[in-house]
Amino acid sequence: MFITRLAIFVLLIVSISQARENQPFDFFEGTFGDFTDCLRINNITIEEYEKFDDSNNLDNVLRENVELKYKCNIKCQLEREPTKWLNARGEFDLKAMKATSKAAESISKCMEKAPKESCAYVYKLVICAFKAGHPVIKFESYDHIPEETAGPAAEHQDYLDDLDTLDL
Repeated sequence: MFITRLAIFVLLIVSISQARENQPFDFFEGTFGDFTDCLRINNITIEEYEKFDDSNNLDNVLRENVELKYKCNIKCQLEREPTKWLNARGEFDLKAMKATSKAAESISKCMEKAPKESCAYVYKLVICAFKAGHPVIKFESYDHIPEETAGPAAEHQDYLDDLDTLDL
């Protein structure tokens, strides 16, 4: 298939325009089952979560201007992560988080104003960590993706492959 420079340029522009900004919750490694369980526990539909996690809502997310049910959902997801960010008392643990000294300083300062309510506290921690650049997300490999997501991912790739056909 012969693709002209113009077609390549158009594909590049479309790809860039569809690129998603980093989100504070991109580091979560939980399974799809954990994710949907947290949504169910907090009475959030997938459609509601997609609107919450949309890049157009990033300002509200970062200003913590979201309903408590979303904060509790983030707490639920964080509690299921392999790297524990909270100690036994439910307080943030910079050593367990493996935060760099620069990130640790930023997170500590940010958390000085943390609310007492547990969901809001954990949500604030995730936002503070995100603003401090922690954790650094490395997508070197997709080997960590659970098998249960392989089917939907393949279907989505098939859909994207269908879009790759150019009629010139």
